This record gives sequence, C-alpha cells and structure tokens, in this order.
Amino acid sequence: MAKRICYFAKVSLLLWAAIFLPILAYAALVPPFFINSVVALGGMQTVNDVGQSPRLEWRTVGTGFFYGHLSQDDPDPLKRKYEIYLVTAKHVVRDFILANRDLSVRVNPKDSSSQGREFPIANRPQAGSGTWFCHADPTIDVAAVPINPEYLKTQGIEPSFFASDQHAANREKLTKLEVAAGDGIFVLGFPMGLSGVQRNYVIVRQGAIARMTEMLDRIAPTFMIDALVFPGNSGGPVVLKPELAAISGTKSQSTAYLIGLVTGYRPYVDRAISEQTKRPRVTFEENSGLAEVLPIDVVDDAIRAWREKRGVASGLACST
Repeated sequence: MAKRICYFAKVSLLLWAAIFLPILAYAALVPPFFINSVVALGGMQTVNDVGQSPRLEWRTVGTGFFYGHLSQDDPDPLKRKYEIYLVTAKHVVRDFILANRDLSVRVNPKDSSSQGREFPIANRPQAGSGTWFCHADPTIDVAAVPINPEYLKTQGIEPSFFASDQHAANREKLTKLEVAAGDGIFVLGFPMGLSGVQRNYVIVRQGAIARMTEMLDRIAPTFMIDALVFPGNSGGPVVLKPELAAISGTKSQSTAYLIGLVTGYRPYVDRAISEQTKRPRVTFEENSGLAEVLPIDVVDDAIRAWREKRGVASGLACST
C-alpha cells in the first residue's frame, strides 16, 4: 500500500512539473514595457584609449525612467490622461549643472534596427517646462523633467512609461500589500555605463528588500535593498518581484510594481591601523552589497509641488 501511495505521489509530481515548470520558466517577471520605460542618461565625454587619439564619445553616467503622473482620471483606463516625466537621481543631474553642461537622454526608436537617439535637456533654470526640477527638500536625491511625448512620436519614438495609478506602489500601497524585508526585487539600469553602444540595453539584476519598516513608519526617508548596484545605476527604478508562493500569514504578490529609485550603494569602510602609532593609515571603501532606495512617494511629491508652482518661482529648479 505504501509503495502504491509513493508511486502515485511520484506520478503526480512529474505531472505537475510537466505542466507548470514550462510556464514558470517562460513567465516574464518584469513586464517588457517596464524595461522599455528605462533610459540611459549621459553626455559627450573625451575618451582616451591606449594607443589611440583622444575622441569625443557619448557615455552613460546614470539611469532614468519615464513616469506617467495621472492628470485626468476616468473609469476606463484607456481614457485616462497622463503627464510624462523623466525621473532620475538629483546627483546625476547636479554633476552636469556644476560643469555647466546639458545632460542628454538616449531613447530607443520603435524600429529595433535603428540607432538610439540622444536629446539634450537644458539644465539652466527656466519658467515653465523644459528643464530639471527637484524635490522641495534639498536632501531628497530626486530630479525630474516634463517630457513632450508628441514630439518624441514625431521622431519615431513612442516611449513606454510607469503609470502612477497602475504600475507604482507608494508607502500606502506597500503597507496594504504587506511588502516587507525578504521580498524579491529587480533593479533596472545601466551599471558601470553598460548601456550599449548603439541603443539602450537595460541590465536587470535581482535582489531582495533588506529593510523597509523604517521607511514605512516615516522614520527614515529611504529603504535598503540587498542588491549590488554600481555607478550608472543611480536614478534607476526598483521593481517589486511577483511571487505566487507565500508562507502562512503572508500575502503573495502577483503583480510587479515600481516601488522606488536607486540613489547609491551603502559603502563598507575598513581601515588599516598602524602597529606603531595605532592610528588609521589607509582607508578602504568597498561596495557592501546594500543599496539605498527612495520610495516612489518622493517622485509624486516633487511633481505635485512643481505642478502647483511651475518651476523657478517655487525654488524647485535644480540649479545646484
């Protein structure tokens, strides 16, 4: 009897594997339009390769993404209207402002065989749209700029975007979903400038939420993820990983959500101590594998404040 039960158990397991494993193997955990919403940010830089003459070349310095702020609601999702913004980390923009240079965004055309297009974004403060604005709190590392999607369409580009009401999860929604430390995440971006020579090719890395309760309780402005990020990832989106399985007492997550943007990794600092003086002689700084992430709330806050004041008069322009 026991052998018969064991036999049926094995047959059931094999049937389950035959039916469901192919589905799981081919299931896309990151929606393709999420990846298409991510863009490279950079500019022309002098490249000095050994044995070659110096040359100017467009190089990636950070990551951005298109974010759709709901401007007109409607019961029919197809009739809703959005204002589109390009979002990134403030320090990516600030470095170009200090150098008095315009940061450029590279966007992929619809034709997959065509080369990506770079569009410069003015960093000099102006009234109205067309230049970068930042969060009212200068310590919040986020910047955004309004984008004209109609202009991009005339250039053969139809950018995808994260819709604020459908694809993003702010603090309130994260709490309702019971998202917590240990839940899986994806980091989308271009670490170490690896964006592609001709077009944007997004790199997707996997990790987990390391600590979030402090942010949900509004004690800390950021939450931490356990994922390796590098220069170039700054400003890139962090996406909640869908998980069908869940232990007792917790919720499964069936939907991928944009939950924040990367500001940088948390460094690990080690010091070499002199045997003679007992004082630090050399300091080593390494990537700890932990990274700081701003919740998507700060993006909504910055956009709402900018829409109310529309630019320079509000002091929101990213001038420093």
